[in-house]
This record gives sequence, C-alpha cells and structure tokens, in this order.
Amino acid sequence: MTGHRVFAVVRRHWYPMVRSAPRVVENFFWPIVDIMLWGSLTLYLQRQHAELPLPIGFLLGGLLLWDLVFRAKNAVALTFIDEAYHRNVVSVLASPISPTEYLTGAVLWALVKAGASWLLLTSLAAVLFSFNVLAIGPAVGAFLGLLLVFGIALSLVVLGLVFRFGHAADELPWALAAIFIPFCAVFYPVSALPGWARDVAALIPAAHVFEAMRAALAGQPQGWGSLWVAAGLDVAWLIGGFVFARAMFGLFRRRGYITRYM
Repeated sequence: MTGHRVFAVVRRHWYPMVRSAPRVVENFFWPIVDIMLWGSLTLYLQRQHAELPLPIGFLLGGLLLWDLVFRAKNAVALTFIDEAYHRNVVSVLASPISPTEYLTGAVLWALVKAGASWLLLTSLAAVLFSFNVLAIGPAVGAFLGLLLVFGIALSLVVLGLVFRFGHAADELPWALAAIFIPFCAVFYPVSALPGWARDVAALIPAAHVFEAMRAALAGQPQGWGSLWVAAGLDVAWLIGGFVFARAMFGLFRRRGYITRYM
C-alpha cells in the first residue's frame, strides 16, 4: 500500500467539495439543524421543570456522539456512490490503486468530513446551549474512538451492498442509520427497549457506549466494562464488514456488475 495513492483518493474528493457551495452546505446544514432542534427541546424541558435526569447532557450528548457515527458511515459509503454518479468507477478500477488503498483513502476522507462537522456541532452546543462535550468525562476519547470504528464498520457493510445491488442500494447510507438508531439507545437507556430489542442492542457496540455516556453524565462510576465489551464488538463488526465488502467486491468484478456504471 502506497501513501500517495491513498492521499490521491482524499484529494479527489476534497477538490470537488471545496469548490462546490452545495456540497459544503450539505456537510454543515444538517448538523446545525440537529443541534438547534435537540438543543431547543432540551432547554424547553429544563425550563418546564420536567423530571428528566440531566436533559441537556443526555440528549445533546447522545446527539453529538451519534452524529459522529452517522457522518463516518455516510462519508465512506458515499465516496464510491459519488464515483458512480460521476461515471468514474471504470477509471478507478483501471487505475493502479488497490481496493485496500481506495478503502483507506475513503476512511481518511470520512474522518476529515466527520471531524469538520463534529467540531461545528460541539462548538454550537457550547456557545448556544452551554454544553461542553468534555463534561461527559475523561472517557470521552474512548467513546469517540469506539463510535468511529463502528461507523466505519457500518460503512463497509453499505459498500458491500452497493457493490452487490448497484444503484438500488444508494439509499442505504441513510436507511441503515434509521434501522440501527432505535437499538443503539442514543437518547434513552437500553432498559426502555422491549426484551427482544435488548438482545439486539447487546450485539451493537454503540449501545454499550451510550449506556456508559449516560452513566458518566449522571455522575456514576465509569462503565469501563461496557467499553471493553464495545471494543470487542467493534473488532467483530469491523472484521465482518471488511470481509463482506471484499467478498462483494470480488463478486462485483467476477459477474461484470461494473457495466451498471458505464
């Protein structure tokens, strides 16, 4: 794997974005809408003296951490979809770049995009609603790392499905978030879920991270046990996502699915 090919992928997506106002707006518009919506809701609940434990922390903390998963997942998956929209798939496959180099570049680009929008979110939360993400506690770094890995694992699953089903799977980057968010228990404890859903949540790393986040904001002992479970599940999801994406990419080449993008 060579570094200049990896960074070529990053540059290939960087240049169109910084030269396109709609792309820049899209990357920052929805985070602003989300923070205004949830921040205003939590302030309203607080002023109504609603009996909710730390409403600002629980809801805004959940929003800030979930946005990192959502952005990382979408940014990686959308790199290939963007190639398809611009009929550039054949050029990518004909170039010397390997699948591993392309995926690595896509992940780096995802981190750049997710990091930029997340910094905006955290800044707005601090300025407008007096919520400092560092209030989550010293484990915030572990939370962010674990959720980023989970987002990347989900993006590999989406990529595999796009390789297999083509344009029919283009909506999956957004649909997959809607499927997973109830089981990730972003804005409520896992105990609020029905029994069968709790069993599903136990297999999702993000659910353990959000449980640990709520414990930290409530002043309870740090849930390091939950984080170790999340780390183990992250490894399993990442390996599974990579194996699935590679297998679907092999099928993509063997069956000639590239003709969908010509």
